[in-house]
Amino acid sequence: MTVMAETDSVGAALRALTFEHTVAKALVHRRALSEVFLTDSTAVDDSHFVAGAQLPPSHAYYTDHTTWSAVDPLFLLECCRQAETHAVHAHFGAPDGTKFVLQQWSMELPGLAALEPAHGPAEVTIAVTTHDAQWVGGSLRGLRYRMAITVSGRPVGEVTMRVKYVADSVYGMLRGRRDGGGTPTSESYRRPATEGLVQPGRVGRERPENVVLLDPVTDGRQVRARLLVAGGHPSLFDHAQDHVPGMVLMEAGRQTALLTAEELYGAPAAAWSVTGLEASFDAYAELDEPLTVVGDGHGPGDTGAGAVSIPVTFEQGGRSVARAAFTLERDGAGR
Repeated sequence: MTVMAETDSVGAALRALTFEHTVAKALVHRRALSEVFLTDSTAVDDSHFVAGAQLPPSHAYYTDHTTWSAVDPLFLLECCRQAETHAVHAHFGAPDGTKFVLQQWSMELPGLAALEPAHGPAEVTIAVTTHDAQWVGGSLRGLRYRMAITVSGRPVGEVTMRVKYVADSVYGMLRGRRDGGGTPTSESYRRPATEGLVQPGRVGRERPENVVLLDPVTDGRQVRARLLVAGGHPSLFDHAQDHVPGMVLMEAGRQTALLTAEELYGAPAAAWSVTGLEASFDAYAELDEPLTVVGDGHGPGDTGAGAVSIPVTFEQGGRSVARAAFTLERDGAGR
């Protein structure tokens, strides 16, 4: 992993970040204050900004785990998503109604395994370099991000992402259905049927409401499961969506990777921690079509030190809408 060099101006901006209150929830596309973790953000220059976030010591979704980790890696990914979203509005001038189209992201957290649990809320800082900006008529239409993360003052790794931005009217055309029908929203799935729900412990959860997989089937070295669209989940669907968000897909991918690792290595979910992922998104995952998540054990790469990489695909309508790979590290391997 290559760590972004910290210039004097970036370092000064990081030290000046505050953690006294959260940013405006609309600027991170959240409805509930309890789902806003970003506390501050400052533009350093045209290609650098910094952000701060606070992780609460207890959260119904992000701290519900049987797997060992001082911090849920997807919690850090959500902080980075909020930092990106806030910056596009606050620093790059995106108007209300701008739609964010995630194309790719990755996360490498080699320092996470050595991190000790915080006694109370943990402070996160994010130093961001942007590049490959695409501007059309004075409006930002695409940007790449590289984000170096510290938790409680300790570097843990980095996140990269590539995002496109479209006007609301353009998004409407992108999401239009060929049959002329309307696109359903997650509000229609607030009370989904949960028959066939995976046992929480098998996917590293204690609470069944945080499980998003149904009816897992092992076929040779593959594990296949259906995605549960839990439209009423207060974190995964904080507000109404017309598609399955990337963070929901990542949770489904993590749970599938844990099931696959259990099948391949005989070690339960509690024995693994996610220390990295990379994912690309090819099409919108629709809410009203069955979506199958596939963990492929035919070619998991052994990355050394007790870690493995599990490829995961998200299949809908006979095609892949997204692909990912999750790096899992055995409990205790990095400590």
